[in-house]
Amino acid sequence: MVAAVEIRSRAPADGVTSIAVAGDIDMATVDELSDAMHTALRHEDAAHVVLDFAEVTFCDSSGLAALDAAYAEASRRDRALTLINIPPQVRRVLEIVDMLDTLTGRDIADR
Repeated sequence: MVAAVEIRSRAPADGVTSIAVAGDIDMATVDELSDAMHTALRHEDAAHVVLDFAEVTFCDSSGLAALDAAYAEASRRDRALTLINIPPQVRRVLEIVDMLDTLTGRDIADR
């Protein structure tokens, strides 16, 4: 079985860049996701990058590290990075490592 991730990125509209992610996010595929996130965050018109995880089937520690790095870059650039449509198996991992509220924007809403 070949590991694969599919990235569909939509250019900024009203300051929002959408990236739809599908498949497994693991050591074999994380670079593609990282590249897409960092490219989006560097775009001058992207104030907010939204990652749609509706079709993500798995996310390992390399995926978590990539999300953490992208979130840090977004913060440095004064931009938002938000995950939406997170499947239960990925949501649970994000809860365990205490990243869910940060990546969904709930920690900001609670302030």
